[in-house]
Amino acid sequence: MSARPRLGKFGLLNWLISWLLLILLEGYSAAIAPTPPTTTTSTTIAPSNLLPYFDFDVPRNLTVTVGQTGFLHCRVERLGDKDVSWIRKRDLHILTAGSTTYTSDQRFQVLRPDNSANWTLQIKYPQPRDSGVYECQINTEPKMSLSYTFNVVELKAEIFGPSDLMVKTGSDINLTCKIMQGPHELGNIFWYKGSEMLDGKNENEIDSSTARVLVEDDWSDGLTSRLKIKRAMPSDTGNYTCVPTVAKTSSVYVHVIIGEHPAAMQHNSSSNSNSFYCGICCMLLSIVSCCLQHWYVSGATAKTMLREPAATATAATTTQAAAATCQLSTAAVATSLRARHSNSCHALVLSAR
Repeated sequence: MSARPRLGKFGLLNWLISWLLLILLEGYSAAIAPTPPTTTTSTTIAPSNLLPYFDFDVPRNLTVTVGQTGFLHCRVERLGDKDVSWIRKRDLHILTAGSTTYTSDQRFQVLRPDNSANWTLQIKYPQPRDSGVYECQINTEPKMSLSYTFNVVELKAEIFGPSDLMVKTGSDINLTCKIMQGPHELGNIFWYKGSEMLDGKNENEIDSSTARVLVEDDWSDGLTSRLKIKRAMPSDTGNYTCVPTVAKTSSVYVHVIIGEHPAAMQHNSSSNSNSFYCGICCMLLSIVSCCLQHWYVSGATAKTMLREPAATATAATTTQAAAATCQLSTAAVATSLRARHSNSCHALVLSAR
């Protein structure tokens, strides 16, 4: 009676042990079984899906002088199948698209070597009106653009002092020409007397003490050139021009005088000129007065002829007398005017001597 419960307990224990062993065996089999390969999906971005971009490491503010060719450099990376265009901002005018020029102004042209990322806008013979903003555009959606500022300045040389210079014989002629600082090298300045270039010695040269014509250049503040002619002679009279290589010229007329002060010459000249013009005005007034008198006498004569035919001869005589008087008056004024003009010219010749 007591053995049955014991056998039942042992049977239950054996079943639990068997179940645990089975679980362990299944776990071990799963652990040592080969792992099936897993598939991974990788996404490759095609080059056509990448957007182009600008290279900002280029100058975008350019200043040139009038006539100096300008170049605006636009570098586009990863362009793909897109095109690059150049636009003038002030009027939105398309200058170039791709390698094609879309303006009748042949000064504009795009430069691009084969398979290059550089799209350079070339502007030949620029003028001040060409100054402004230009855009390099890529035809993406939306459009991509990069702005450039283009400045065209006009340099002009300036000779200090009056445009007419009076110098006494034996004195030195000193002329100074200057160009303010420009966007690039200012080059050199040459001096001309008329059409003849003055090949002056530099003051720093050893034998400059024996030369009459000296030229000194200074680049410290812009470009300054000084022309010095020692012991001026009457043959030095003439037009002197400062001719820079990158700017407009400037001229001055030098008078080398003997004896008389220039102020007296100018005073005599102006007074004689005023007298001459006064004579012209007087002659014109005399002519107008004679014409009015002749017209009045002619009208009175016509009325008299209508009323009294017998007085026709007398009226005609009166008209002829008035016309003769007018001619004599005009001749007298003209003679007086010629005399004044001759006197003024004679005075000018004497003053010049």
